[in-house]
Order: sequence, then structure tokens, then C-alpha cells
Amino acid sequence: MILTLVLITIGALLFLVIVYNMLQQYRQKQVAEKRSILVRHNQIVNETEELLLNAGQLPYSRTLVLTLYQRMQHSLKTMLETDPGNSQLGARLNNVRQQVQDAKDNFPPVQGNFRRPESDQQALHMLKLVKRLRHVVRQEHNSGKLGAQAFVAEDRRLELVQLKINLSNLLKRVRVSINNRETAAARQMLEKGKKILATLPDKDEQLLNIEETLLEWINELDTKQQQAEQQQEEQENEKSELDVLFEPKRKW
Repeated sequence: MILTLVLITIGALLFLVIVYNMLQQYRQKQVAEKRSILVRHNQIVNETEELLLNAGQLPYSRTLVLTLYQRMQHSLKTMLETDPGNSQLGARLNNVRQQVQDAKDNFPPVQGNFRRPESDQQALHMLKLVKRLRHVVRQEHNSGKLGAQAFVAEDRRLELVQLKINLSNLLKRVRVSINNRETAAARQMLEKGKKILATLPDKDEQLLNIEETLLEWINELDTKQQQAEQQQEEQENEKSELDVLFEPKRKW
């Protein structure tokens, strides 16, 4: 009888230990999941804030600004639901909600014009920024937070900004090649830019200006080449006349 009680007690203790360990593991899993959610969404908030701070580098649209603020709002809301006792999250969420409303009421359809990069380093920074923005816009569309029509329009707008950066850089390299008398390389780059723009159906005023510059420079190269060929031909004719004049007289 005593042995039976001992075995029952031992079994109960083992059961309690197993249950306790299971509860501990469950709590640890919950803590880990909570931490993971907070870290992931905090990273989203920080990255989105950085993108908003770069608004002076590129022309941002109202759609893009609203998408970024609403992305922050969603992440802060998720963080507050995960950690409801965090008063700082509540204050940040209220602030972002106000910014969303301000953007809806006051932000223009597109703020600022595209400014050509002044250096290769700035161009690289702008290209990376456009790539990150397009990635965010695509993510928001895939998650159902940005409609198909708005996504297509904004992605195309950013794609054209990216093209303007590349073409501006191309013009800069062409100018360097022309100054270095590397005419063949300059012409090759100009023809490449001309070909890209010729097939573009939705060129805006800035792209039209770039296209006009490309065509002007191609015409200038053609004119210089024709003048050089004409000059060379005149020199050859002049040389031929001199050869005839001073060639040895034949004795008959």
C-alpha cells in the first residue's frame, strides 16, 4: 500500500514537472515571438522613416508618402497590440495618424521636380533610393494595402525617375568623352539613349528635354564629322594638285 502511494506520488510529481516544463516552454515561445514581432516591425518603422527623410532627394508623390506613413502606422499598431503597456508606442502611433491625415489634406500630387545628380556618388545614392521605394510599394501592393491601379501608376512613375537618373549620368559621361575627343564612345552612348527614349510612350517634359539634348549632340557630332571629312578631302585634293605641279617632267 505504501509502495503504491509512493509510486502515485512520484508519478504525480513527474506529471507536474512535465506540465511545468511545457508551460515554461510555451511562455518562452510567446516571449520569443513577441520579441520577434517587435524587432521586425521596429525595423520596418525605422527604414520607412529613413525613406521619408530622403524626400528632398527625389520628387515624392502623395500616393508614395501616404503609402509610407500607412506602412509605419500598421507596424506601430501591430507593435502596440503586442506590447499594449508601452506608452511611447501609443504616442508614436497617434503622431503618425496625424501625419497620414496631413498628407491626405495638404500634400501635393507630386512634390518637387527631378534634379539631376551632381556626382556619380549622388546618382548611385538616388538609384538605391528609387530601388528601395519600388520594393516597398510592391510589398504594400502584395499585402493588399495598395490598390492595383495606384501601384501600377506609382511604380511606373518611380521607374521613369530611375530612367532620368541613368540618362542624366549618361549625358555627363558623354560630355566627358566629347571633351576627351572620344567621339566614337560619345556617339555610342548618345545612340543608346536615343534608342531608349524613342520607344518610350509616356515621356514627360523632362524626358523630352533630355531627348532633345541627345539629338542636338548627335547633330553636332554629325556636323563636326562632315566638316572633318570635307577638310580632309580638300587637303587631299590640294595635295594632289601640288603633286601634279611638282612631279618630275618627262623627257620625250
